[in-house]
Amino acid sequence: MDYLEVKRDDINYSYKYKDTYNLMKNAGNSIYKFIKNKFNAKINILIICGSGNNGGDAIYAGSLLNSEYNVKLLLINGITGIKTYQAKRALNEYNGEYYSLDSIDDLINKADVIIDAIFGIGIKGDPKEPYKEIIHKINKSNKQIISVDVPSGFPSKTSVKPDYTITFTDIKTGMNNNNSGEIIISDIGIPDDILNYSGPGDLIYIKDPDINSHKGMNGVLNIIGGFTYYGSSVISASGAYNTGIDLVKIYTKKYNYDVISSYNYNIIVRDIDNVDLNEINKSDSLLIGPGLGLNDDYKLLIKNIINNYNNNIILDADALKLLKPDDIKGKKVLITPHKMEFKIFAGMEASEENAIKFSKEYNIITVLKGVKDIITDGNRTMYSTGGNPRMTMGGTGDLLSGIISGLSSKKIDLFKCGLIGTYINKKLGELAFNDKGYYYNINDMLLNIPKILNNKI
Repeated sequence: MDYLEVKRDDINYSYKYKDTYNLMKNAGNSIYKFIKNKFNAKINILIICGSGNNGGDAIYAGSLLNSEYNVKLLLINGITGIKTYQAKRALNEYNGEYYSLDSIDDLINKADVIIDAIFGIGIKGDPKEPYKEIIHKINKSNKQIISVDVPSGFPSKTSVKPDYTITFTDIKTGMNNNNSGEIIISDIGIPDDILNYSGPGDLIYIKDPDINSHKGMNGVLNIIGGFTYYGSSVISASGAYNTGIDLVKIYTKKYNYDVISSYNYNIIVRDIDNVDLNEINKSDSLLIGPGLGLNDDYKLLIKNIINNYNNNIILDADALKLLKPDDIKGKKVLITPHKMEFKIFAGMEASEENAIKFSKEYNIITVLKGVKDIITDGNRTMYSTGGNPRMTMGGTGDLLSGIISGLSSKKIDLFKCGLIGTYINKKLGELAFNDKGYYYNINDMLLNIPKILNNKI
């Protein structure tokens, strides 16, 4: 579990339950229980707190410990240095003594146990002063040290070296007994509907363009489609383009050039009959299927393109009817079928169990579309809910595959692309419904993609 996963869960929890203070209380309670079980005698406990929620967890623990232990709370940046709403609330409810940084030497000298709550996960680089010196003093204290969630400063070279780390939900990436002491995992009550369902927190995986980036660095997508239903390919291409990638190209039949270009001048159109494999291979992702039709004359060409392509491939719509699972063996593939398309492509009934089984067998990611979208790679399975009945209209599936392909072109993990893409697609339907009721169309959804990505809703 890394910093972004932790942040993602916090955002989604706040979005659904409005406040994460219950999580802070649960974290503080787990610290209290550990100390009560580990140290039976009345001992001197020093809590050293930073400015954020990591400190808030320990402050809340201090409130529980006060009645049984001699607790001293050191606020490195003072009362006014507490930054987050949750940590401020924990401090307001704290009923013990607190001290300033100039008391640190005396407090460390008198302590039996030090609770390290300076930094949580996500620190970049080595801690600066005064934190660096504080960490040094903690490590040289020869006292029992308990770190909250992660050792402060982790994973930098300048980090607390605790005897114990009470970490929440799961072990954080890189933690081990050498750098974190004995690791105790505490469940702080993040429910399954947060851990296993998409939400606005998943949007943190979408990075803004680097200030020094040049054309092509922020994503290039090639689409093979529009042979029969050119509108479908335009919807996919427009959805991908609105995720903020640099280039979108549609490889289609030459007689559709003008009509596709007339719908969206941002799309580059290429002749599938004069396809340049080198150009296709230079893209970050390849989407095959929207508006393709079932023309067997192109099956061999498409198979050849897949065989020579080494980046992420997304299959949708008619590609799932034209191709077979063996055609994608050994490739990095995500498929976006509805129930009938899954049955045709996988040769089994569309169910969560079969989606998991199929994904595991072929080492691919399946996004099984429905009222509740199922995203699985055979080992992990997550879900997206939301939207409304109007999303049964034609084009919403093309939009989804375009959004997922656009995200994939931004080099986001392919499984996360499925999760984020389904969240965005359903949220688009909700925003359009809020504006126009059941009388919105695909363009209404398309226009809201930048709003969702920019405002992280």
